[in-house]
Amino acid sequence: MNQRLQGLPLDVKRAFLYAQLDGMKQQEIAEKLSVSVSTVKRYLGRAAAQCYFAISVK
Repeated sequence: MNQRLQGLPLDVKRAFLYAQLDGMKQQEIAEKLSVSVSTVKRYLGRAAAQCYFAISVK
């Protein structure tokens, strides 16, 4: 998974991993990263798209 997240900003990776591995909710992630919930949603969408396209290309 780490390879699929390569090139993403650190906070985007962190948000994705907090959600996927730690099961944190968007509000919790927002508080931990000191960003808004809408920013977390954007981060998660960006990371999910990166993972999807990395799988599709291979």
